[in-house]
Amino acid sequence: MNDKEFTTVMRRLAADEAPRLFAIIEEYGEHDDARVAGYGLAFEDRAEVNSVEGGFHLTAQSAETARTLFDISSRSSGGRAHVVWLDEAATIT
Repeated sequence: MNDKEFTTVMRRLAADEAPRLFAIIEEYGEHDDARVAGYGLAFEDRAEVNSVEGGFHLTAQSAETARTLFDISSRSSGGRAHVVWLDEAATIT
């Protein structure tokens, strides 16, 4: 295998195993207001999330589990949390 072929193999490997990027959005009211609470990476076996304010990092079983944990905090202030997959959001016009 030459250098060019091996570079192609490495790029495919990286793309196939890349985590999915998502955001945790906190909604307040009934579609009244929202904010990005955190950004995460969903791996095959876990999700890693960092809050946008910094200082809070979460490892969860999945993006949905992370959303549930953010939801507990959001509900105390009258909101609720959502997962937004950024690869899907990028296609929204």
